[in-house]
Amino acid sequence: MQARVLVACLIVIGLASPALARKYYVVQNSKTLRCSVLPKKPKGKTVVLVSGSMSYKSRNEARVALRSLPPCKG
Repeated sequence: MQARVLVACLIVIGLASPALARKYYVVQNSKTLRCSVLPKKPKGKTVVLVSGSMSYKSRNEARVALRSLPPCKG
């Protein structure tokens, strides 16, 4: 019985870990000059990182940074 509970807990922790480690990035579309927050690091040339290679732990933290970064203010 205890072994089943332990295995179930380990499975839940294993599934939840990637969600807890998610990073958010402030990016800018180079064509429209519009800034946004993405949960993945951009790979293309039309969307570039605004804050260098800096990532944020939460979407809310990235949104606050988006409002304060100079390229996104205008």
